[in-house]
Amino acid sequence: MALVHRVNLNFNPLLGTYYCKCMINITRLKTIHAVKVQPKTVHDKNSTKFTTFEQMVLFRQNQARKTALVMMDSINMTDDVERFCMSYGRVLNIFPYYTKANKVFLLVEYETQNDVDHLNRNSVHRYTTGTINVITSLLLYRNQNHNFVKYKQPSMIKHYPYADFTVPTLTNIQHNLKQEKNVSQQMLLLYDTLKITDLNVRLRFFTAHQLMFYLSKLFTNISVVPFGSSVNGFGQLGCDLDLICRIKNNKVWKKLTFLSQRLPLIEREEQKQFLAVLSTILGTCIPGIGNIRNILEARVPIIKFFNMNTNMQCDLSCGNASALHMSELLYIYAELDWRVKPLVCTIRTWARNCNLTQETAGHWITNFSLTLLIMFYLQIKNILPSLHFIESIRGKHEDWQASLQFYFTSYFIFLVLEQNMHKVLGQYSWFTKWKISMPHRNTENLQELLHGFFEYYSIFDFKTQAICIREGIVKAKRDNSPVYIYNPFDATLNVSRNITLVELSRLIDSFQIGLQILDFPEENVIVKLIKLEPCTYKSRNTSKALFLNVVSHGDKQNENNSDRDELKHINRITNENNTNVSANNKKSIIK
Repeated sequence: MALVHRVNLNFNPLLGTYYCKCMINITRLKTIHAVKVQPKTVHDKNSTKFTTFEQMVLFRQNQARKTALVMMDSINMTDDVERFCMSYGRVLNIFPYYTKANKVFLLVEYETQNDVDHLNRNSVHRYTTGTINVITSLLLYRNQNHNFVKYKQPSMIKHYPYADFTVPTLTNIQHNLKQEKNVSQQMLLLYDTLKITDLNVRLRFFTAHQLMFYLSKLFTNISVVPFGSSVNGFGQLGCDLDLICRIKNNKVWKKLTFLSQRLPLIEREEQKQFLAVLSTILGTCIPGIGNIRNILEARVPIIKFFNMNTNMQCDLSCGNASALHMSELLYIYAELDWRVKPLVCTIRTWARNCNLTQETAGHWITNFSLTLLIMFYLQIKNILPSLHFIESIRGKHEDWQASLQFYFTSYFIFLVLEQNMHKVLGQYSWFTKWKISMPHRNTENLQELLHGFFEYYSIFDFKTQAICIREGIVKAKRDNSPVYIYNPFDATLNVSRNITLVELSRLIDSFQIGLQILDFPEENVIVKLIKLEPCTYKSRNTSKALFLNVVSHGDKQNENNSDRDELKHINRITNENNTNVSANNKKSIIK
């Protein structure tokens, strides 16, 4: 199993904001190195080691620049390749892994980027008559006799071999959860089981770096950055890798400039044309890229492809700046309180296993909308601040990045000086001021927060009320969408406008069923909640049809339910019992 490398991060702030999503499907690997067991996540409320979003991204990008990816013929060659790589620089970490196609790669992290450059300068292209070779950042090791140059190595190279990077099966999850009797501990264990690993994260950032390596040879001011689940703290094994092409505006004035073709990326049609060009480059010039699909007519045009060398299912877009800001905001919320990540993990796993969320887009709730529901619930529980409060505290002229960074120091000062903080209120960040402004600090455990989440949204008035993360309050809806969640960075957009009345009905029913499971706890509550095994409980005004549709292993709503039951669900949500709409019209709306 992978052992996370703990590193003290002391980097300067990064210039931007980023996101990602990915899945590693790798075969079990037997290694000759001593296996170190990955420790459980330490949920220490008083821990002082936090990393800002900018520091995390910068660290991972620097890590990718100092990394070489070497393909070898057999896993038995690991030691030979390791010794060979050591002859070109100081190696910090070695990660061997299998790809989905059973190819063997070695991820080698050097101490500096110069070591990687030294290795690349001593590599050659293999020429074949009648073919053109394209530049590459990947290497192939052939077993031959070499005279290794002795390089000064540290006393011990830290190896992080792993056993398995595949998504854990439901049977394995069920077995592990049954070892814990406490619901909160079960939630923590579920999070530790499903969270993305260190090698997983390394491969994500290396994939982004590899694409930027190729594109930078043709485009001088472009960068490829990950965004989403893999960087916002909520990524799980099995998610895709979301990437975005970003323009770097470097204003350097000289009398002599290059005469080059300019490609604007402001309008949607311009972005579609550029992505079509990138699709050709991906399929022609980059090794290991396959299954390319251009989805250019979507609301956000993307290119989908699979990187066979890093086992990454990728979505590449351009110009979606709001996604980068959203990734940073969710990362901040994930870091503000140790309870956020395991709570989100449990609820998203529950929703996936109940078929409330799907891998493909549709008229059901997405993981993003569900996560915003959780963030809003934690705001009203005085666990997370609103975005508006953060901005108002930091002031119009205070630097946003510096404010976020200063939070980490202020948080621990608050823990130490809580009783006397009113004397030094003006000296600390928005986080400290927000904490002091609360009437009390929320100390509920994970089980209580999970129960409260189901209870809050099982009776929420979706008919007239909307969720506003930016202000942390319930607001009026701007239209008749069944679910209305304001976009924190664009108040004119509803991020949940895709959800239909029927899907909202299923969602509310599922909230009520989850609440009943927690109200009448049996052994292995989380196992039963996320539908790993059936459960029994006392009914609380829940029909037999509802029980069968939401709790049973059928998951999907039974299409043969009576129109009467469907209309009852619609009426409960919309409060339209007194309208003059005919039953036939309601029936057509449902279908």
